Amino acid sequence: MDLKTKLLTGTGPVLGSFLGLPSPPLVEMLGYAGYDFVVLDAEHGTFSPERMEECVRAADAAGIPCVARVADVEAQLILSALDLGAEGVQVPQVETAEQARAVVRFSHFPPAGNRGYGSTTRAAGYGFRPRPEVRKTALQRRVVSIQIESRPGVEQLPAILGTEGIDIVFIGTSDLSLAYGYDSPNDPAMMPLLEKLISSIHAAGKVPGLHLSDWSKIETLQRMGVRYFTVSAPAVIKDAFADQVKDFSLRVKRNA
Repeated sequence: MDLKTKLLTGTGPVLGSFLGLPSPPLVEMLGYAGYDFVVLDAEHGTFSPERMEECVRAADAAGIPCVARVADVEAQLILSALDLGAEGVQVPQVETAEQARAVVRFSHFPPAGNRGYGSTTRAAGYGFRPRPEVRKTALQRRVVSIQIESRPGVEQLPAILGTEGIDIVFIGTSDLSLAYGYDSPNDPAMMPLLEKLISSIHAAGKVPGLHLSDWSKIETLQRMGVRYFTVSAPAVIKDAFADQVKDFSLRVKRNA
């Protein structure tokens, strides 16, 4: 089942992983592990167009939907990610309804948007897929996600939520906690703000999204309406490496 269908049918929350390392094998591993999607992070990661294409191809091979987080609200960045075959885009630092509408326009073919059509792109099967098929698939499966992660974004959220064509509103708790002067995204003082934002997003018929760094909050966040969860692949790997070294050291000391 594609990601948009999962989100729209409300079959339950989905779990994806951010990946800023342009590694096709890691993308495949995320797919084989059973994640619902992978976010290729071109905002903070080190993706060239060539490496992005290789990772999108790896996602297809492993059967995991792929969302590209582009660096900015820019038509060419969104067009390039979608032409390479990404199933959706996630756009950071959206602060106005005008920016949200631009994201939708750049993400969809006419009449829903003004995305240009490239007949020989990977998304078009290098020319082997008929244009009606390409457009139909894009319309049915395109996932459009925007991030709210600043004070202006929070203040303009009611207007932003009126934008037709936005599927997911992702709350960027890392930047948001900095903007509001909290020590970390997991500061308990953040919870009233998160509750307000999630409630507004859910009431507007959009899917609320959130990054997970405190797993004890999953049930609470799910009850609040969050259905699009993410984790960081490097953070998971880091913790696994650190735990294994720690466990090894303890076992060696016990047998010394």
